[in-house]
Amino acid sequence: MKKKYIAASLAALCAAGGAMTVHAEDMPVYTLDQVVVTANREPEKVIDSNADISVVTAKDIEANHYKSVADAVKQVPGVVIATRGSSSQTYFSDPITINGSTNVVVMVDGMRVNTNGLMGTHSQLGILTNMDSVDHIEVLKGSASTLYGSDTAGGVINIITKKPTDGKVHTTLDLSRASFDGEKYGLYNEGNKDGFFWTIEANKQIQGNFKDGWGRHVINHLNAESFAGKIGYDLGNDSSVTLSYEKYNADYTRPDYGSNDPTKDFGKKDSDRIALQYNARINDRLTNRLSMYQNRYHLQDDYNNAGSSGTTDLRLKTRGISDQLTYTMEGQTIIGGFDLYQDSVPYYAEVAGMQGKHATNLGFYVQDKWDINDRWNVTPGVRVEHNTDYGTRTTPSLTVGYKISDNTNYYASYKKFFNAPSLMQIYYDNYHTIPNPDLDPEEGYTVELGANHIFDDTLSGNISVYRQFAKNLISWGYSSKGTQYLNTGKTINTGVNMSLTKKFSDHLSGTLGYSYFDGDIRNDSRVYMPKHELNVGLNYTDKKFDAYINGRGVMDRYTSTKSSYGVSESKTMKDYSSFWVWDIGADYKITKEATIYARVNNVFDQFYTNIGSSSPSYGPSGTWFAAPGRNYEVGMQYRF
Repeated sequence: MKKKYIAASLAALCAAGGAMTVHAEDMPVYTLDQVVVTANREPEKVIDSNADISVVTAKDIEANHYKSVADAVKQVPGVVIATRGSSSQTYFSDPITINGSTNVVVMVDGMRVNTNGLMGTHSQLGILTNMDSVDHIEVLKGSASTLYGSDTAGGVINIITKKPTDGKVHTTLDLSRASFDGEKYGLYNEGNKDGFFWTIEANKQIQGNFKDGWGRHVINHLNAESFAGKIGYDLGNDSSVTLSYEKYNADYTRPDYGSNDPTKDFGKKDSDRIALQYNARINDRLTNRLSMYQNRYHLQDDYNNAGSSGTTDLRLKTRGISDQLTYTMEGQTIIGGFDLYQDSVPYYAEVAGMQGKHATNLGFYVQDKWDINDRWNVTPGVRVEHNTDYGTRTTPSLTVGYKISDNTNYYASYKKFFNAPSLMQIYYDNYHTIPNPDLDPEEGYTVELGANHIFDDTLSGNISVYRQFAKNLISWGYSSKGTQYLNTGKTINTGVNMSLTKKFSDHLSGTLGYSYFDGDIRNDSRVYMPKHELNVGLNYTDKKFDAYINGRGVMDRYTSTKSSYGVSESKTMKDYSSFWVWDIGADYKITKEATIYARVNNVFDQFYTNIGSSSPSYGPSGTWFAAPGRNYEVGMQYRF
């Protein structure tokens, strides 16, 4: 039955011909004609990428006034952000899941921002708050082991920052007030002059206690500041050098356990990232990209209860260098290079066994995209990667594309992966968890079928069907030695992602996204995957007035069958496994320079959680993390 449904969906999406091309500049949402770089590390149209890739455009970011990358990607089909409380900024870990896997690599301009050693996730999208300097965000769903590392079983989120080119200087001021004592202040400046280009951004966010959909007060306080700066120089002949720096720090307060807990925990976050990137066009066929970066992260969580089991004082650092050569010729593009990065834990006050630990990964890769003829192309690739703890592994990949016309493209892919255990999973020794140095890496492969199609000059869409096999799944559980991270067996995940973009008129457009997931979830990290999820968007654009409506429908969300602290999770969460959340917003241009905006989130005051296991009525120790109820924001932007 599932096979018939999938086949029918593919046929329905692609059974159209003679369609005109949709031009990206005509629509406020992404189209299959948009150029992306993440799928194959080279610019190409989405329709030609042979991958399931979604784009959050600069127009999307501006219209929705997203406060972080986490806010921006939560509407993408197949992506789940397990946010605790009001935002990712007031907790120390909010797992990211793509296609049912938490093994996701997050990048800025193609450079890793992951850190190894943080519980629950390797990257916090919530602290990436410098959104004015983001040009767009590309979300590649599915394994990308050859080009981005063997730990990309879920996919890649690549944040592409702006590069000013118009020879002018622009400055934007942004001020807003929001529910729950919320405030935001932003300053952004960009320019390009005499070959030099730059962007500078500074933000401040304040939040207070919030109410959930039942009107209950939840402890929440945030005082966060962020800064991002980039300066570069065009060397001519499509070559450039760029130096970038990003800084984030925050003081926050959260409930000690779940939302019902009246005990306050105080926390601090302090992170920074510095990167140098050199792009060179050596000749008409050969280009080179050299990148060097360092990411640092310092977390002090629950520091007001020093000495307690829940206190965390942790420093993480990642240093990396990568180089890529791209050689193009008639009908063929060959990419090769290496990635070298080291994750380390310079300091961990509560876990002496992790302090000073590090892991180094060195990978060499090559990929060849070959157009056999006008319709068929094949892309074989292989990566050889060495991990200091788990030796050398080889992860091959193969993709076949079949482009019937300029408007229709089919593809099929096979990609192998392995995911080495994190430093946390190997060495963590605190409270009720003991180390497990005998962990094996997760290994497996993903098979994917997909199609991209432009129906006519107003409608385009894509569909992908995947099946992922993995063994040695790593989960937190119980053994004869005690509570630790374990290899818990095999898993098979099957899913479907679909999206449509429609232009109804010169002013009105819409998007529809759907994801289906069927798998064996070992949910120790409390990531509750929905079996079905719908994402609906409607956008109205005029000369002075813009408005949007976004809806996210979660249906039949998975929950663990285990029991936690005497609470049966599968029973208590049954009543909260499905919900709809709607957001609306509008902008009005008072003058050419000034714009006022307003938005209302969770319009119908829906009571729900993005992550949790116990009943919302359970006592202070219940792991229910309420999402905010209805809330608003009003603000003004001035650009000169």
